[in-house]
Amino acid sequence: MVSDPGAPAGPARLRPLNLPRPARVLVHAASALPAHLIEDGRRLRIERIQDSWDVDEEWWRDRLSRRYYQLVLEDGSLRTVYQDLITGAWYQQHY
Repeated sequence: MVSDPGAPAGPARLRPLNLPRPARVLVHAASALPAHLIEDGRRLRIERIQDSWDVDEEWWRDRLSRRYYQLVLEDGSLRTVYQDLITGAWYQQHY
């Protein structure tokens, strides 16, 4: 059993999990599909795009429009990135 820390509980103590981080993605000139991911100063080739999907929400307020890609990198590892289709910025999100 976990002992009581004595700190009061409440919404002020909550913190978001799994926030997206800015990412550097190089795309193919012809297709605009992801080709390389720059991570920790290393250029990692994208072996294949395993999945992709679009999210378009909240058109009545602050519009959200993203294209997600689940990527298989050259070392076999998986990454999920998305491009904000409004600003063009890329982000990486861990699941």
